Formats: sequence, structure tokens, C-alpha cells
Amino acid sequence: MAEKRINPLVIGGVITGFVCLSLVMCGEKETSYEPVEQLPGFDPELRREDGDTQTDTIKALQAYAREAVEKADSLLDSTQENMTLVLENQQGVSRLEQDNSQTQQTLQETNVSMDAMEQRLLVLQRELSELRRDQDQNSRPINVRGVNQEGLPLGFGFDDEIALVSNPNRGEWFDPIDWVSEEDGEGSRFNGLLSRPDRNQNQSNATQNDSSLPEIITEPVYTIPKDATLTDGVALTALIGRIPVEGQTPDPYPVKIYIGKENLLANGHDLPEIEGMIFSGLGFGDWNLSCVSARLTSATFIFEDGSIVNHTSQGQPLGYISDPSGIPCVAGRFVTNAPMFLAQRVGLAGLGAAGSAYADAQQERSTSLLTGSTTSTVIGDINKLALGEAVQSATDEVSQWLLARQRQSFDAVVVNPGVKVSIHLNQSLPLDRISTARRIRYAEIYSDFTNLLD
Repeated sequence: MAEKRINPLVIGGVITGFVCLSLVMCGEKETSYEPVEQLPGFDPELRREDGDTQTDTIKALQAYAREAVEKADSLLDSTQENMTLVLENQQGVSRLEQDNSQTQQTLQETNVSMDAMEQRLLVLQRELSELRRDQDQNSRPINVRGVNQEGLPLGFGFDDEIALVSNPNRGEWFDPIDWVSEEDGEGSRFNGLLSRPDRNQNQSNATQNDSSLPEIITEPVYTIPKDATLTDGVALTALIGRIPVEGQTPDPYPVKIYIGKENLLANGHDLPEIEGMIFSGLGFGDWNLSCVSARLTSATFIFEDGSIVNHTSQGQPLGYISDPSGIPCVAGRFVTNAPMFLAQRVGLAGLGAAGSAYADAQQERSTSLLTGSTTSTVIGDINKLALGEAVQSATDEVSQWLLARQRQSFDAVVVNPGVKVSIHLNQSLPLDRISTARRIRYAEIYSDFTNLLD
């Protein structure tokens, strides 16, 4: 019974659902998928007169974009040209500033040189005037006629000349300015009662004064010819040769050589009598060979009687030295402080670079494309920035101080004293005994005392 009651209900529900579904499907609008051209009332010939189509809009946008790109390209090209001009102007300004600084430095050096030359010229003029005055005083002739150059008589305070008077206790007659002697054939005037000065006697007095001067006697003794080699030399001083800097050797060290008996002259001659002769000169160093050469500028020889003979170079050196093997440069020890200086400079440069990088990390730099100027902006810690700049400034100061000290230092080659050397002469040295030459000993007591000591 129950199953019979359920079946009619199920059948009624299914019918009801079908009816509802049919109503819903009949109530939906149909959607057309036909093109716009197929819609009713569409006329493709008719166009809107107050607007652009999509194609026109796209073409206009493309034209605007193309114009904008061209303007941007032209602006970029002009900016690059302006930047190039700005850089060239900056380089030109820097070159002008550098040339100006060099010109100012050259002008200052020229002014200093001119001032020194003016001072030297004043000193030379003063010395020349003194020499001329002394020469005029020494070479002023004695007027034996009793009158000076102005025609005034001597002895009245008008001049400084010395009148040679034969007899100072008696008066003398002086001719007037317009006096004409009888020898000229034009007559004579009254001679007066006083005696006239005897010219012959005055001339004889002058001759006696000249004869009182000592006579210079030159006695040739030895001659050291040119190209002679003095092989038995000993360095009395250390041979120190400074290394030239840019081709210049400032303040070279002096050297002194003692000559022994052994020497070699042309054609097998020798001259052992010049033992004890001393040469002096200046030493110069060679970096590559580590040796010292010397230019001899003076030589001194003393005879047995104490007479001194000295020769000095006049522009050209008297000779040069060599080692016993004939090498004109004596090998020595090279002395330099370059490794220590370079190590200090490299260390300071690295420390300065680290300080600069540490300071740069605390700031940002931006460069303008139009003007080329750089602007710095602090983006980090200001204390770290100050610390980095302080380290860089300190290293720069120390580097400048080391560089200034290095300019005052020099490299040199050193040879210990007592080394055997040979002397090669470029000039002939005459050893003459001159009567007026200076001697090392004049008093006889000194010679007696020396003999007692011997």
C-alpha cells in the first residue's frame, strides 16, 4: 500500500519539474553571433563626420612618438656636443693656468737671477774702481820738473806727488807756465837768483830707486811632461763620488793624492825626485760602474830649500786618476737610501689611498651633464668622513716632508783612504826654483832645530 502511494507522488514531481524547465528555456533571449555588417540597419557607407577612426588615431600616435624620439635624439646630440665643448674649455683653462704658473715661476727665477747679477755687477764695479784707483796711484809718474799736471808748483798742498829735491835746505826756482827755454830758439826770460832743480840728478835718483827692487831669478829644475803617468800614488782622503742628478753634480767632494817615487815618462824616462808631490781635485761617482773618478785641479811641490811651487788648472784639469790596472774609475762601495725612501713613500701612498676611499664611501657624487660640475653629498657617517680625510691629509704632509728631505740627500760611491792610484797628466808641469817664491821656512833657527830632531 505504501509503495502504491509513493509512485504517484514521484510521477507528479517529475512532471512538475519538466514543466518548469520548459518555461525557463522558452523565456531566454536568443543571442546572435552574426557580424556587425549583417545586423539590420547597419550601413557601411555611412561614417561619422565628427571623429577619427582607430587607424587615424594609431597613425597620429605614431607620428607624435616619432617626433618625440627625434627631439630626444637632437637634444642628446646637442648635450653631448655641449659636454665636449665644456670639457675642452676646462682643459684649455687648466692648460692656461699651468702655463701661467710656469711663467710666474720662470719670472720669479729670472728676477732672482737678475738681482743676483746686479749685486755681482755692483761688487765687480766697486772692485774695478778700487783697482783703477790703486793702479793710478801706483803708476803715477814723478814729475821731475817740479810742477803737477795742472801746472801748479809742488809742495803747496795742491797735489800728492813727491818732489825730488836735491838739497831741501835751499830754495829752488820754478819756471813759469809760459816759460820757453833757449834750446827752443825763442829767447829766454830772467832766470832769477835761485838755483834750478837738476833733472839729471832727479833721473839718477829714480834709477837708483828702481835698481833697489830685488831681481827675479828663475832657475828651471824639473819638468813633468804632458801625458806622464805617476804610478805610485796613494789616496790621502777617502774618494767620495756623488752620483750626478740630471747631469749635474752639486758640491763634489775634494780628493788628495800623495805621489811616490815610481813614475813613467815618455821614452822610458823617470823622475824619482818628485816624490812627495801632492795633487788635489774633485771626485765624481758613476752609478752603473760603482766607481769614483777624479779631476785634478792643483799640484804642489816643495824643493829642499823650502821653495814652494804650485800649479793650478786654468779651465782644464791638470789630469785624472785611475786604479793600478789603468781603469780611469776606482771601484768602490755604492751607498744609497733609495730602498728605505721608496718603502716609506709606497706605504704612505697606500695609507693615503685607503683614507681617501674610506672618506669617499661616506659621500655620493653627482656630475651635471650640462655644466660638468660635480656635487658631493654626505650619505654616511660624518665622523668617518672626517677620519678618512684626516688620514689622507696627514699622509700627504708626511710624503711632502720626505720628498723635501730626499731632494737634499744624494747617492754616492765611497772608496776608503789609502788605496793605490795612478795619476795621468793632461798638462806639462814645470818645476822652477824662483828667487822670489815663498818658502816654508825662513829663520835659520828652525832649520837647526829640525836637524837636532833628526
